Amino acid sequence: MPSIRATAPSKVILFGEHAVVYGEPAIAVAIGLRTHVRIEKSERYMVNGYPLDEKYHSYILNALKLAWDDDPLEISTVSEVPSASGMGSSASVTVATLAALLAGKKKMDRLREDEIAKLGFEVEYITQGRASPIDTSTVTHGMGILVDRVERNNFLWRIEKNGVVWNVHHIQVPSLKLVVGFSGVKGATADMVAKVRRFYQWSSFAREIIREIGKITMKAVPALENGDYGRIGELMDRNNKLLTILGVNHPMLRRMISAARRYSYGAKITGAGGGGSMVALTDEQDEVAKAIEEVGGVPYKVSISSHGFQIENHL
Repeated sequence: MPSIRATAPSKVILFGEHAVVYGEPAIAVAIGLRTHVRIEKSERYMVNGYPLDEKYHSYILNALKLAWDDDPLEISTVSEVPSASGMGSSASVTVATLAALLAGKKKMDRLREDEIAKLGFEVEYITQGRASPIDTSTVTHGMGILVDRVERNNFLWRIEKNGVVWNVHHIQVPSLKLVVGFSGVKGATADMVAKVRRFYQWSSFAREIIREIGKITMKAVPALENGDYGRIGELMDRNNKLLTILGVNHPMLRRMISAARRYSYGAKITGAGGGGSMVALTDEQDEVAKAIEEVGGVPYKVSISSHGFQIENHL
């Protein structure tokens, strides 16, 4: 088997993180920061020159368990997005790895989106202990997606786990100008998901917050379809307040969000929180990036990616 290269974008969640784990709707968009994966036959499993290790390569290891039963591989990864940043780095490397593995296994470069997305969700679920399909579905499909428990227009595929159903839909999003601010603090997705779960199990108030986040998400759908930046920003701010109540904010995220709001329609945590990143919707990307830098964050001026996973070569 010759070497095979695949790529997948990263993502930001605009609405609904954490709530989506419990079947509430969420909206995410793929962004142009990508992960590239190359696989080739080897005498033993290696990742970036090191032996495959469950501690350091858990997503790749679980992708191999689900999608590969052939000879050992040398796997190389290059990512344009920091790990544990809230921008879907694990989903990006998972989907790019699965795409390369399936292209090698099936000897084809035209792969089904739904197959990649469902396998990607399983990898994240196994690795994290609990997950939603929003990250892996977004980086598989590209552009924007809406995940909801009910089937709506522009339906793509359905994923079900332990009685929770997620229907994945394409959603038309405008050409948003976004700035992602990375805190430099790596957020532990599994820890944040577990923290919210404990709150959710023991508090009816937390369950009300989760439901309210779902309502905000659905209010954002027409705002996105109509390109109403002011309404989108207002809803982002409301979503962020509820995430703060759930306990997933961080002092660095708060500083970046406060700094960015002076030049933005709205700003919020994106991803699991506890570190990681925030995202701002703005017409003034340079000003927002500068404001984030001034409080110690690392800004990324990003655009929407129209492409999900791709096979870069299949010789």
